[in-house]
Amino acid sequence: MTKTSPEFQVSVVIVSDYEASSIKSWKVEERMLQAFAAQTFDEPFEVLLIDNEQYQTNVPKHLYDIIPNLKIVFSSETQSARLKDYGVTLASGELIAVLEADAPPCEVWLQTLVAALRQCPDMAVATGRTSYGNENTYKRVLNLLDRSFDDLGEPGITPHISNNGAVYRRHVLEQFPYPDAATPFLSSRLRNRLIRAAGHKFYFHPDAITFHEIGGWGFIVDVRRNMGYSDMNTFSNKIGYSAIPGLMKRRIKKELSYCNRLGTKYLRWWDWPLFTAMVPIIPCLEVPGMLDAIKKTEIPKTAYR
Repeated sequence: MTKTSPEFQVSVVIVSDYEASSIKSWKVEERMLQAFAAQTFDEPFEVLLIDNEQYQTNVPKHLYDIIPNLKIVFSSETQSARLKDYGVTLASGELIAVLEADAPPCEVWLQTLVAALRQCPDMAVATGRTSYGNENTYKRVLNLLDRSFDDLGEPGITPHISNNGAVYRRHVLEQFPYPDAATPFLSSRLRNRLIRAAGHKFYFHPDAITFHEIGGWGFIVDVRRNMGYSDMNTFSNKIGYSAIPGLMKRRIKKELSYCNRLGTKYLRWWDWPLFTAMVPIIPCLEVPGMLDAIKKTEIPKTAYR
């Protein structure tokens, strides 16, 4: 029996991992769909928007006008990792892009990463970099602190997969569903480690940029608490209070290494005072998450799911 080709060779799965309000406005999803409507990719691709079933009664009809072949699918799952896995089971493509709804891609994102996987058959995943934009000092400083870790500066093999958006070979996603974890940060790290440990390679291209939404101080606090929780579970040999100073020291060293490598690229001269002030503050914001991990409790009042 001859195996038929899938209707689409490339699929896009979009999931929201951040819900700051119990009322969904769908503005974030609308911006994401507009970004995919503007892609330079010159072949048909399917788009699946996956969300929890509590939102299925208030979907704006105009979303279907943005992407004519859009599929919006609802599930009883609440965790974003589980929603992503569910979306993969519905996708028809052999190459599957998985993105978080609050990080719309630049126009060449899909074209760049799909081309990378087709040109490099030994690569399992193609990923890019994330930016908050560079319109002001706040965004530029947070770019360097939060988003520069996966910026190699040039195309090549990377140890990182951007959780905000990447293109995978289908068999990799099927073989490595997200592990159970209290936070999507930790689940993503654990899965990426498993993929890498199995010998798979990740390809980075700096032209593939996703533009992440950014909030105020509450957003920073929430992000860093989740990162502290993940650090305690992934980078500490033993989970406990004694590990906190080492993890804080590790974070400061990391931030300073990003500064040495990319500071002049990311910042303007008048941005440096804010960056200098933020470097010692950042590890302190991660301590509550470390304590949550030690106590084995869920992160309270987090907008991440």
